Amino acid sequence: TQSRNKSRICEVANGCGLAIRMFVGQLMKEGAYMFTSDISDLMNEIFVKRFGEAEFAKNEKVKLTSLEETESVDVNKLVSDLGDDVTKKVFNIRASNESLPYPDACFDLYISSLSMMIVDNHHNQLSEAYRVLEEGGTAGFTVWGRKENSSFFTFFPKVCKEAGIELDTPARTNFHLGVDKEALVTDVKKSGFKSAKAYYTQINPNLGSPEDYFKFYVGAPGFAPVYEKLNDEEKTKLKETFDIKFEEEFGLESETGTEWEILVVLATK
Repeated sequence: TQSRNKSRICEVANGCGLAIRMFVGQLMKEGAYMFTSDISDLMNEIFVKRFGEAEFAKNEKVKLTSLEETESVDVNKLVSDLGDDVTKKVFNIRASNESLPYPDACFDLYISSLSMMIVDNHHNQLSEAYRVLEEGGTAGFTVWGRKENSSFFTFFPKVCKEAGIELDTPARTNFHLGVDKEALVTDVKKSGFKSAKAYYTQINPNLGSPEDYFKFYVGAPGFAPVYEKLNDEEKTKLKETFDIKFEEEFGLESETGTEWEILVVLATK
């Protein structure tokens, strides 16, 4: 909700841009500008496409500008060049969370949604967040929470194991930062932020029918290449195992639903 009052916004790892489209359409105030970035060319491509398809994009006062990748962005000049007729200005560029191309102290709000747990070194991202924020600016981070409270992501690996499908074991999981919220708050403060607080929250990613869930899991970037290599017999066994386990864990007779715990961190420079 603090974002309603901010006018110079930086969002990293924009992904497909769902949150940004909601923000621009509902929360972004007149006269504000926003710089978004992602290290993935594919994500930036999808972001630009879906932004252009949004209803608000038909408004001439809203403009998205795609920028060439560069080591240095002149934020003030880019904003000024668009003039006053455009009252909601959004810019997109390819960039890493750990090395942003913006000047020091040029934003009053920094947003990182579900990306800090996947960067190479989250300390680098925190340092960059601190650098690009002005004094008194706000940073908001979300990362995956605790594994035991996130059945949405722990369910499918169990299905694969029971179906006899071997998955690579990563050196670390996406839960590694969400295990200890106080430790993450300490890391944030060590980066220079004068205050920080953290709390866990739950979201219920209701995708619809069991078939919708199955399509989501097998189409996820981390599993899709594995699924494509399975033969017909293996795919059939996986689907049969999935249907049985889904009914056991999340069906009408189950007391639990698909849960996904998120750790939210808010900090002030």
